[in-house]
Amino acid sequence: MRGRRPAALSLPGLVVLALAAPTPAFAFDIPSGDPSAPASPAPVAPVAPSTVAASPAAAAPTTVAVRLRPGARGRLVRDLQRELRRRGYRGVRVDGAYGRATKAAVRSLQRRFKYRVTGIADPRFLRRMGLQATVTAAAPTPTPATLASPTGARYLQTFPVVGSYTYSNDYGAPRHQGRHEGNDIIAKEGTPVVAVAGGTITRMTRVEKGLGGIYIWLQDGRGNEYYYAHLSMISPGLRDGSRVVVGQVIGAVGQTGDARGTVDHLHFEIRPAGGGTTNPYTDLRAVDPKAR
Repeated sequence: MRGRRPAALSLPGLVVLALAAPTPAFAFDIPSGDPSAPASPAPVAPVAPSTVAASPAAAAPTTVAVRLRPGARGRLVRDLQRELRRRGYRGVRVDGAYGRATKAAVRSLQRRFKYRVTGIADPRFLRRMGLQATVTAAAPTPTPATLASPTGARYLQTFPVVGSYTYSNDYGAPRHQGRHEGNDIIAKEGTPVVAVAGGTITRMTRVEKGLGGIYIWLQDGRGNEYYYAHLSMISPGLRDGSRVVVGQVIGAVGQTGDARGTVDHLHFEIRPAGGGTTNPYTDLRAVDPKAR
């Protein structure tokens, strides 16, 4: 929702162990430490976009083991909370937030099951509870048509969200912290988010921080930056300095940061040459496969 660069505020998240990930697909991931922001690149003027000559190879399906811990949020936490209440833990609220009551109930059941008492709902515990213990997803296979930058797209080579979504030209709309510096793309939590250009992840956080929550900064080869905010997760294996290709799944839509309590969405910004923001809407429309 908001476009300011995040301030420091850390919350633990939802941990996932990658079981087989040749090319990461969307899935909950392991929080990392605070990223360090690199120096801004020298300004580079945008150039006319060109068609990508070849499509990246299709990504193999990725299976990840779900590991819920304090600070985790979302559907899987709600499912756990419902099952805990069904088993008599009436003090647990079904709010999708893994807090103290949920942790205490998990610890109690771990003692009953004679498991190691950690307060973390790992795959073994979830299976014992009859709940989903793994997530399987496949990264979309970009095609030449998807990766081509049509007339009117100065920066983007593909749309940042894959699946069902809506958006509007809300750049510059009033927000309580100032004017909106991007476009909000409304999509269900967990909807895959992809790299709009080939380049480098310059900074990111798997732990909620400030307005952006879980976020990614991607820089293309011309120095342009793309900001993805309010994510629910970042794909396994990615870190500061990781190289990504156009269409690669890098995370998933959520409502972290100051988007808590609002609708699930991706806040997306374009910053030419790493400077101030520009309205993404024209580029989004140009690469939106549903608009063509």
